[in-house]
Amino acid sequence: MEGKKENFFKRYEILFLLLLFGIAFFIVTKRWDLYERPIQRIVYEVRVFLGMEGTLPEGEKSWAEMWAEYRGSLGKDMDTDDEDPFNGPGGDPEDPLGDGSGNSYGDGANGQGVDDQWADGQGMSEVLWQTVDESYFDDALFIGDSRIVGLRDYGNLQEHATFYAYEGLNIYRILTAKYVEVPGQMKKITVEEALGQRQFGKIYLMTGINELDIGTTQRFAETYGEVVQRIHELQPDAKIIIQSIMLVTQKRAEKGDFVTNQGILERNQALQTLADGVTVFYLDINEAITDESGGMNPTYTTDGIHLKAKYVPLWTEFLKTHALP
Repeated sequence: MEGKKENFFKRYEILFLLLLFGIAFFIVTKRWDLYERPIQRIVYEVRVFLGMEGTLPEGEKSWAEMWAEYRGSLGKDMDTDDEDPFNGPGGDPEDPLGDGSGNSYGDGANGQGVDDQWADGQGMSEVLWQTVDESYFDDALFIGDSRIVGLRDYGNLQEHATFYAYEGLNIYRILTAKYVEVPGQMKKITVEEALGQRQFGKIYLMTGINELDIGTTQRFAETYGEVVQRIHELQPDAKIIIQSIMLVTQKRAEKGDFVTNQGILERNQALQTLADGVTVFYLDINEAITDESGGMNPTYTTDGIHLKAKYVPLWTEFLKTHALP
């Protein structure tokens, strides 16, 4: 019997070593969050299959349903080989419209075009931006998705600003997902909890690339506004700066899926209306990273979505020349 056990472990020794290495890696780097959603999804699918759950959580589609939709997608090329390396654009597999219209982007509750809904520009006012140095960001907080992760890692602001960033984050989970690390502890807390423990002078937001296939522009903007309002309640003395959703390269935009510059521009236009010029401001980051084509400069990116590490400082320099008084 002992010999059989010894042979078993010897035969699969490399697998056990890889498993131990993986566990050690995720404990040290604290990156369990990368697998949190996939594991939860597998558990839900299995429970539904075994009859332990009646349905998937509200808004979720089963893998079978998504595969059926994929096969019936009018033959469009939905290849994702070069998607977002930080968990890719996308998010919860909800109805990509939410209004049953069948369009790539929603037209709003009353059938109005996005331009009609958001063209009034309410709340927008001229901002006299100032130029500052890195110390300006000592009381700044950046909240957002994988692009903010890139700014955190390569933007030369690590010693000044605070970052609550998560790869694959979207506006619908930005306050409630547990991704804020607690110093000296293994656990993580939500942004809402973290904002109740520490006050900031400036709070920069960026999210939107992962939501392009979720709901309408109107729903996105309404949810974003609710998030901004909640942050203001928790941080009444902080200036809130909504950073535009970064455009993608024209090549990436023409790929044929939901990641298009048209969709990004529509949502950016909606975000501008959330600014009041007093406590909430809108900052168009695209001025720093686009070329004559109107999309992200292809030189600055590998996947058409994220800035290469060496070009992230362009973003930082733009922030330094567009600081609030």
